[in-house]
Amino acid sequence: MAELINTFSWSISARADFEECPRRRYLAKYAMWGGWKADAPNLARTAYRLGKMENRFTLQGNAVERAIMWALRQTQAEQSAQAEHSAQAEHSAQAEHSAQAEHSAQAGKPVTAAQAYETVAKPYLNQCWNESKKKLWQANPKKHCCLHEHYYPAHHHTPEADMTARMIEQIKRCLANFLEQVLPRLGSVRPEQEVSIAHADGGDPESFLFESVKVYAIPDYAYRAEDLLHIHDWKAGSEKPAHRDQMTIYGLWAHIKHALPPERIQVHLEYLSKGATQSMVLTNHDLEHARGLIRESVATMAEYLVAGDIRRNQPLPQEDWEQSADLDTCRQCRFYELCKSELELA
Repeated sequence: MAELINTFSWSISARADFEECPRRRYLAKYAMWGGWKADAPNLARTAYRLGKMENRFTLQGNAVERAIMWALRQTQAEQSAQAEHSAQAEHSAQAEHSAQAEHSAQAGKPVTAAQAYETVAKPYLNQCWNESKKKLWQANPKKHCCLHEHYYPAHHHTPEADMTARMIEQIKRCLANFLEQVLPRLGSVRPEQEVSIAHADGGDPESFLFESVKVYAIPDYAYRAEDLLHIHDWKAGSEKPAHRDQMTIYGLWAHIKHALPPERIQVHLEYLSKGATQSMVLTNHDLEHARGLIRESVATMAEYLVAGDIRRNQPLPQEDWEQSADLDTCRQCRFYELCKSELELA
């Protein structure tokens, strides 16, 4: 098996990490490299393990996303079954009678928020929460969940019961708003209209090449309809200005990877907690903004590489990657353990 090479890559989340704390980017991209190996140095093993850490907000978002896709698939399956029964009904009166009876049994039974939560979100939450509390990640950090709230309990002051209650309430609200406001817009989308998107759990996630740089872009859902490529991103939290940048990056993904002009790309930010949608058809200006954003960010990151060479992608020493000046930011970081001694000296 060929040796893995740590090539330079970029994403909107990597940009956010780097801008908030260059040291975090160093630990997440370079210090962790090879940390999955049994003979890896202690720093690499620890950085790799900590890099897999999540928090209750990412857990909440993942639970919502999984439940949403389940609800969407249930809706598609029901529509497919009804279409099949209708086709059969055209061939004989007996088939028509059977189809009508079965359709009647299905009528009035759409997917509910309670079903989506109980069937998908709740089991996922319970599994991740229990894995984290039992520290199963010690045996395999890639396979088992580790939550910041459990790893750094002194950095969190909300009682666990309140924390989980708020998560559950937020997830149920998001699912209810999706089913009431978003699913009616997507319910007629057929599987063959959907655009395949690679996710991290299936290997290398979705990406495209921009000026020889590998750019990761992983929309939540995309499909073609009426000569447009629609790109949706589910947001379980509050609005942030960076979300618009994220959607222009997705637009550039569609433009480069699927060879579409901007006027045929429509993006939708679905703020599920408050039931709001921000939609826009992209323009050449939006795509140029995305290009400029990537170029500027890549150029700044390259300053922390030997000779500024992203092809070699060799980082400067750790001490040259500055830490955040905000201690509150550090306390919320998954790599706090590795920076703790320097922070205490400071």
